[in-house]
Amino acid sequence: MRRDIVLAIDIEPSGRGELNANSWNGTLAAFGELAKWRATLEQQTGAPAQFNWFLRWDRQIETIWGAVGCIEGACPEVLRFLKTGVDFCGIHPHFFRWSAERNCWFNEFSDVAWAAECLARSIETFERIFGYRPQGSRFGDRWCSNELVSLLRAEGIQYDLTLEPGLPDQPVFDDPHATRWLPDYRQAPRAPYQPSPADYLTPDPNPAGRAFWIVPITTTTPARWVPVRRPPYLIKASRPLNLALRPRTLWRYLAKNLEAPCVEPLVLVVRLGDLTFPRYRANFRYLGARIAGHPGLRNTRFRRVDDAVERFARAR
Repeated sequence: MRRDIVLAIDIEPSGRGELNANSWNGTLAAFGELAKWRATLEQQTGAPAQFNWFLRWDRQIETIWGAVGCIEGACPEVLRFLKTGVDFCGIHPHFFRWSAERNCWFNEFSDVAWAAECLARSIETFERIFGYRPQGSRFGDRWCSNELVSLLRAEGIQYDLTLEPGLPDQPVFDDPHATRWLPDYRQAPRAPYQPSPADYLTPDPNPAGRAFWIVPITTTTPARWVPVRRPPYLIKASRPLNLALRPRTLWRYLAKNLEAPCVEPLVLVVRLGDLTFPRYRANFRYLGARIAGHPGLRNTRFRRVDDAVERFARAR
């Protein structure tokens, strides 16, 4: 059995809270970068490579560009490809809210009604553009909660790829006005699981009803001491396998795990907006070349998350 690799790609503009009219400019180039890498992977593995795309549609996007689905005009080539159905597509809502008092955007994590509005807006836009409701989600800034999981279930989402096991609770690194710290994922499961209704970080021993899976992003083990920008300045944490960050650290982990006999999928992530920056694009090319050249790659296959979870459930 080949080991499955799930690549989650966030389609969003470059930058963070301070977005502007030029923030989509590099998205098409970044999309082309991934298309070339896909062709290399297929040549090396001798099998089709499928990716998983999560499109960002939320209130901040709507406010800045005048339409929540502005990617239709900004990146039509991307949407034309995604509508072919080759890859898996889902939503990537952020929870940015405008503060007139501070004249800035901030992460609103405390207001469940705001979260429900952001989620519903994203689903509506996805359904209008693709003609069907999304089955997958990834929330911005790895934010999740029991309330959000309940909302996902109610909206018919079947796969969520937000969790990053091994990361502690901490402030959002660039948002001093965020209403809450990010969740503590140090004890979160590392393999796909169906969460308990009482605690989304605990697997349900007897899941019932329509299947809902949390598919954690793969993170490095063991956790190590790493510096952070705010107090306590040093924390013990894992690193998510983000292909635009820390290439040498991640490659040491990937080189050992690409061909490891394992039924759990290897879940990688990359943010399309990051690839518009030369430094992050160089990081991606470094890791991409080494993944494509690894001898164990022939024992893997890049799959849609729905297919990978189905295969994992059968194998388990």
